[in-house]
Amino acid sequence: MTNAMTLREAEARLRGWMRELPPLLADRSEEELKARPGPGKWSQLEILGHLCDSALHNLMRFVRIRIEPRPQPLTPYAQDDWVSGQRYQAASYDDVLSLWLALNARIADVWAGLPEGGGAWTFLRPDGTTVALELWADDYVLHLEHHLRAMKID
Repeated sequence: MTNAMTLREAEARLRGWMRELPPLLADRSEEELKARPGPGKWSQLEILGHLCDSALHNLMRFVRIRIEPRPQPLTPYAQDDWVSGQRYQAASYDDVLSLWLALNARIADVWAGLPEGGGAWTFLRPDGTTVALELWADDYVLHLEHHLRAMKID
């Protein structure tokens, strides 16, 4: 990545989405949020749920990088299984949004307590390569924005 966000920029952008997303979704009905665009595709509510799962896994990663030996392993998870296992499609929008907001507030607060630049703090990918803390934070926000575009939120 050539123009990666700094940790502070990623934190500010995440906090911005936490302010902006609820009003952007406020006019959507539960029916609209739960409509699947096609077979095997997630509904908007399930996409938001997937973002909760991503936040849950990444919150643990961002805490662990601070307190455990580095490089910190990035353990993959079965995303489709998590979405179905969490039963987001049967959940209320308010519950899923509240969870998303709470998890991302924790991530932003954890980032606020980490040093700018992240020092030599790195994560270890399953392929054996490493990625710096700031690049992973940048990727987290870009992943969020990718899925918000899929929900037709820009």
